[in-house]
Amino acid sequence: MMRGRFLIREINGSRMPSKVQCRARSVVAYPIKHNETKVDNEMQHARPTEDIPGPKALPLLGNWFRFLPYIGEYGRADTFTQLRMLHEQYGDIVKLDNIGPRRPNILLFSPELCEKMYRVESAWPMRIAMETLHYYRQNREHIYNGQYGLATSQGKVWHDFRSKVNPHMMQPRTVKAHVAQTSEVTREFVEKMRALRDPKSLELPNDFKNEILKWALESICSIAMDCRLGCLKSDLAPDSEPQIMINCVQEMFDLMYRMEIQMSLWKVYNTRNLKKLFRALDTLNGIARKHIEQAKIKYETTDNSANLHDRSVLEKLLSIDKQTAQVMALDMLTAGVDTTGNVFSSLLYYIANNPEKQEKLREEVMSLLPDKTSPVTQDVLNQTRYAKACIKESLRLFPLAVGNLRTMRTDVCLGGYKIPAGFDVIACHSVISKKPTQFSRTQEYIPERWLRGNTEFPSAKEAHPFAYMPFGFGPRTCIGRRFAEMEIETLLLTVMRNFRIEWHHGPLEYESRFINIVVTPMQFKLVDL
Repeated sequence: MMRGRFLIREINGSRMPSKVQCRARSVVAYPIKHNETKVDNEMQHARPTEDIPGPKALPLLGNWFRFLPYIGEYGRADTFTQLRMLHEQYGDIVKLDNIGPRRPNILLFSPELCEKMYRVESAWPMRIAMETLHYYRQNREHIYNGQYGLATSQGKVWHDFRSKVNPHMMQPRTVKAHVAQTSEVTREFVEKMRALRDPKSLELPNDFKNEILKWALESICSIAMDCRLGCLKSDLAPDSEPQIMINCVQEMFDLMYRMEIQMSLWKVYNTRNLKKLFRALDTLNGIARKHIEQAKIKYETTDNSANLHDRSVLEKLLSIDKQTAQVMALDMLTAGVDTTGNVFSSLLYYIANNPEKQEKLREEVMSLLPDKTSPVTQDVLNQTRYAKACIKESLRLFPLAVGNLRTMRTDVCLGGYKIPAGFDVIACHSVISKKPTQFSRTQEYIPERWLRGNTEFPSAKEAHPFAYMPFGFGPRTCIGRRFAEMEIETLLLTVMRNFRIEWHHGPLEYESRFINIVVTPMQFKLVDL
């Protein structure tokens, strides 16, 4: 099952509570004790972990044979399909254990259980995931120096790091400072899209998704370090640094899936795939660190009297802590490519396949961008409603990850069962967000369901608040959410202002691995407006 998330809410902000809030907290002192008593009663009457429904492990064989490729009951399906099968067979809470060296999992398929999972996590939620990536970082102390980033760190180390970067990653005013440069990158990319089309069919080439990944890398680089890598050059060589970085990121996700989701003995010895992962990450970090060092020199040799909010993320963090700045920049360049690229690829597919929704979106775009070359500004982004709804609906149908994982720090009770400390619990939002009990006409692309005042279409308000969680929840919510949304919306608006998008091929195909990856060739037809 899925063991991690990258790519919702601003939890660790630096705002001080008001006097009214402080009084309110003092009032709820007694209810808290009541809740503690309720939790104790739940644990006292909880059924044992062994009673949780799920595939029963056989002596010696365990459950691993069920997931063997092509042979096992679940081995012929991708991760999302495996989850759906388990839910249909066993219900809203499923135990999955004894799959080789993998840790035992508890899978949750109801929003009520997911909410309970989030509510029982501590201020320092634990998520033991991406263990191969953590192992690599522990073996590269000259780079990380004990700070392993947000994806793999735990406890106080994670909390201290998150507290430093949160103000520079999650506040809306921080994102606002980067809209202009993102719009510039986007305009260049749209011109490249126009040039890439086949002169006769007006369709984009088979490998257009790779071009989307170049846009994603160029965008996140401009945000993180205020520099341009040159990803959008027409003559970019296959062995260029940007393309090598993109290849390494893709290889990283593929190898992590092979070692952590599929069967692997990497914890026993240095397997071939583990060595390949180390080589890919060494190459990726080598290129990224070179550009980070150049950005550091630029920061140290220029006038730093400008408003801090107008600087790159790296510059903001350098003013606080050089090591934190370097690790966060590495994380942004690593996590901001495949994630954003796959989300935008699926978004274009849904827009192209729903012409009536596309025209409604274009009406909004035309009212905000009078010319094809009009830049997307923060004021424009503040006024969009339907564009944001289109993105939300796309993420409901094509979430980036199959679920959100938490590792229990203490024994808890979920669904009437005792979940021991150390168990991994996965809130399977990718399955829940497609359940008819949560979203009416669940297989249809209906952006209107996210609009306030909508009375014509089924409203998303009918769903449980925890049915849809594309960026996670709580203190470990996706740190790059605001930047990703801004990049995607900026590109969507610019593309819609320049082209009518058509799709004349089969349904969207994807592989559900460590993240969901679009594998259908993105051969969109672009008709100039």
